[in-house]
Amino acid sequence: MKILSISDIHGEKNDDFINYLKNNQDIDLVLINGDITNFGPLDFVDEFISSISDLGFDVFAVPGNCDPNGICNAITDTDAVCLHNQIIAYGDVIIFGFGGSNKTPFDTPGEFHDQHLYDNVKELFAEYDFMANDKVPKVKILLTHAPPLNTEADKIPDGTHVGSKALRDVIEEFKPDINLCGHIHEARSKDKIGDTIVVNPGMLKENYGCLINIDDDTLNYDVDLISFKE
Repeated sequence: MKILSISDIHGEKNDDFINYLKNNQDIDLVLINGDITNFGPLDFVDEFISSISDLGFDVFAVPGNCDPNGICNAITDTDAVCLHNQIIAYGDVIIFGFGGSNKTPFDTPGEFHDQHLYDNVKELFAEYDFMANDKVPKVKILLTHAPPLNTEADKIPDGTHVGSKALRDVIEEFKPDINLCGHIHEARSKDKIGDTIVVNPGMLKENYGCLINIDDDTLNYDVDLISFKE
C-alpha cells in the first residue's frame, strides 16, 4: 500500500503535485493534513479535492487552524472523507484523525485548548482499543494538523517549540506507528517520539509531501519526505 500525505495548501493549486499523481497511479490514498484554504473560500475545497479524486485516488482530510467554519461540511460534500474526530479503517491501516491546532497568538478559526485536544484524541484511541483490542495487526496512523510538542516538526526558525503537549502526551500513551502533521511551514521533518515516527511533510506550495510504503504481507513500512518538483 502507498499513502501520500500533503499539508498546508492554503488555497493554492499546484500543477507539479497533480502531475506527480498522474505519473504515480499506484498510490492508494492521499491524506491531507489540514489548511486546505487560507481562511476560505470554501469553494476551493471542492476544486482542490476534485483535482485529486477525479484522478481515481481516495482522499481523507482533516481541517487546519486556518480553515474557516464549515470546513468539515465542505470536505464531506466532496468525494473525500473528513476525518476530524474520526477513526477509519483502510485496508491494513487504522487512521485516527483530529484537525485544528493548539492555541496560537493569531486567534485563527480552528484552534483548541490543549485539554480539548487531549480528551478527544485520547477518546479515539480508547474507542479503538475497546473495539479491536489489537487482535488484528494494523498500522496505526494519527493524522493531525498540529504537531506534537518538542519535536523537529514543531520548531519555528528561532528554535522555539510551539506544538501541542496534548498530542505528545497521547502519542506517548498510545504509541501510534506514525503521526502525520503540518501547521509549522518551516518545520519540514521526520522525527520520533519513542517508536512513533512524526512527520511534518512541509507546505504543498513548496512542492513538499510525504510518501508511506507499507508491505502488504509484513506490514513493515517506510516513511519518506519527497518533493513533487522534477
